[in-house]
Amino acid sequence: MHKGSFFPAALYLQVGCVIYVKISGNFFQTIRHTFVCMTLRDGYGVLIGTLQKYYCDRKRDDREYYHCNIRVRSRGKLFLCPVDLDSKNDANGIQWRVLHLESEALGQVAGYEEGWHPLESRKGTGALDYYRSDAFRPANESLLPGYDIPVVQEDKEVPLPFPSWKQGRGVDAFADLEPLLEDSRKLYIYGERFRVGHGVHNIHQNQGDPPSSRWYAENGTWQDGGVAVQRRDGSVSAFLCKFKTQKFFPPVPDGTV
Repeated sequence: MHKGSFFPAALYLQVGCVIYVKISGNFFQTIRHTFVCMTLRDGYGVLIGTLQKYYCDRKRDDREYYHCNIRVRSRGKLFLCPVDLDSKNDANGIQWRVLHLESEALGQVAGYEEGWHPLESRKGTGALDYYRSDAFRPANESLLPGYDIPVVQEDKEVPLPFPSWKQGRGVDAFADLEPLLEDSRKLYIYGERFRVGHGVHNIHQNQGDPPSSRWYAENGTWQDGGVAVQRRDGSVSAFLCKFKTQKFFPPVPDGTV
């Protein structure tokens, strides 16, 4: 939800997912609400198409961001999809995972045609959440490689392939993303649509930013970005990434479901 959705702008303000209504003077009273708070300003969804090309930025100085750009062909148009892999000059500034999924892991999205599809930020719509989606859930906060989620099946523990997060630089993360792109038959790019032009950004975790972050107000559940790939053999894999500054297992924002 965004400013202007329900009340005159002069009568309330919104901080994250909490709304404060003006009573008098500088007094504001919190409204408890039960709607789903979708905090990405220009909407959340998934772009479905095929790979046209990809390339990574060549940073000229430390003020520039490092993106690996995916150009997706969809319904006769080209969409630019920059995956932000900037480690902020930290050798371990980017964290990522590659998951190899069951064919039904993408839910109803797998049956959608090419194009941009808005998704409601709640469970059961095809939206992604790194910590709440059954198919993508991480084992723990461990950054060590391995497969460390045992599950109980028929009274015995069976390990399932839920790899822990890796950490490193953007070029390290791209080394794991590139083989997925090279072997792709269809791409599913989750994130926020460009306000101007054809493209998708915020293709990374979109929750867990600290209060000091300029992106704190955009924290929300069921709106994480990512790159899912249908390979040439029909199997499905996904590349998920986050920044070191973003929390693992962030708390649910007030007012979301």
